[in-house]
Amino acid sequence: MSNVIVCEGTLAKTPYFVSEDGINLFSIEELCYYLMTNAYILDDSFVEIHLAEWIANECSLESLGKEVGTLCGKFDALSKFVTLLSKNIGYYSAEEWEELQSAINRNTRLSLNERRKIRADGLLNAGRIVMSIDEYEKILSSSSVGEVRFRAEVYHNMGVARCRLFDFARAAKAFELAYENYPNEDNYLSMLTAYKLSLSQEDYLKYLSEHRESYEDSLEVERRCEILKTNWEAQPENKFFKEVSSLKAKGNAYYDGIVSMTNELKEEYRECCRK
Repeated sequence: MSNVIVCEGTLAKTPYFVSEDGINLFSIEELCYYLMTNAYILDDSFVEIHLAEWIANECSLESLGKEVGTLCGKFDALSKFVTLLSKNIGYYSAEEWEELQSAINRNTRLSLNERRKIRADGLLNAGRIVMSIDEYEKILSSSSVGEVRFRAEVYHNMGVARCRLFDFARAAKAFELAYENYPNEDNYLSMLTAYKLSLSQEDYLKYLSEHRESYEDSLEVERRCEILKTNWEAQPENKFFKEVSSLKAKGNAYYDGIVSMTNELKEEYRECCRK
């Protein structure tokens, strides 16, 4: 059995609204969780007087709220806020509080958009694809066009996210913009691969004929696609599909298997699209 965590204060009747993420927090423990999962995008401005008043009045932690109020507008306020929480709230272990503190200290050297990219990449790796795309778009809308390499990395990762949604046409455009910002082989091969997956064979061959400089790269794309095909054949999902296909003559068993597989894939896709 897991250790019991004794909550502090009370549940808020009026939640604390975090405008950057559009979410409501209802307890001091939810605030701690939010800090841990969003440390890479927060800065000293997060510690403000409305937060201090909410802790004091809505969470019934008057003494803690007053102490938080003394940090507002001060240098290193976020780091000091985490130290204060670690001494008063038992939501995390000492090691976890230290980890949070280290993350905040590391990120103070990064710009807001660099911190946002860390968050977006984390969402992408966690399978929250649509949320990651939203973050990448925010970064691109607020970053300077002169930050070519940084923007190229953002466009590239957005292309990866689009591919995971099977949105290959928009993925190709993202990879193309990545290549325009910072021309390198990875961006170009990714762009060609997305074109191959989004265009008909006729249109893809037409594209290659109009861009003869892409010939050698197109061979590399074909080689990579063959590797992916070989890897897919070794996957348990492919084995299951072959087993189900062998039941086609038996009617219901075949269709039940197909429905089961399709529903599972649909749910995986919906999970990627959830916000």
